Amino acid sequence: MLIDLHCHTKYSGDNNLDPADLINAAREHGLDAVCITEHDSFHASEPIEKIAEREDFLVFRGAEINTDKGHILTYGVVDDSWRDGNAYYSKISAVRSKVKSCGGILVPAHPFRSFGGASASNSLFSMGYIAALEILNGENTKHENAQAAEAWGTLDIPGVGGSDCHFASNVGKFATWFENRISTLVELIEEIKSGRVAPVYLARDGKYKRLARPDKSERNG
Repeated sequence: MLIDLHCHTKYSGDNNLDPADLINAAREHGLDAVCITEHDSFHASEPIEKIAEREDFLVFRGAEINTDKGHILTYGVVDDSWRDGNAYYSKISAVRSKVKSCGGILVPAHPFRSFGGASASNSLFSMGYIAALEILNGENTKHENAQAAEAWGTLDIPGVGGSDCHFASNVGKFATWFENRISTLVELIEEIKSGRVAPVYLARDGKYKRLARPDKSERNG
């Protein structure tokens, strides 16, 4: 099963991508589902539930939270009660506690993006509470994704992928392969935690290829 775990629509407030256009693009690329992770809000994606039902396509909802440890994808939140008042950055300690209380998981997004404060960078090596790491991100450079791939092997946690799409043309550029078919967010979380997932990229032949985890022996010389 193939799912783009990192998608944005016009409800993020930073683009004009209509959810129906996102779904159509996902279908064209052979995706089985997408997850909408609007910036700093779970509630923002609520209108998409009716659109997904109308389009008869599986859509999950999460959020991309701006924290003092970079942007964190979260799956399993049910509201926006994790917000740290009107602060620009939410403290990861508060976010972590709230997400844990609702059975959710935290996944650092684009962990080595070079600009702004959007990335966990090397601090992710001390974030023992993360369930997985975003290895392939459609808005990253090749080098930034390569850095995430190297960290993936070092951390020994599951790796996932997502397009980080803000335009229809970017939907499905990267995604996540799931070993088992799922139909609920609870199942999605369990499969990620179990490691029965892998980051994938859309190859020139129009098929998705799994990215192999870097070999430790090669990295250690």
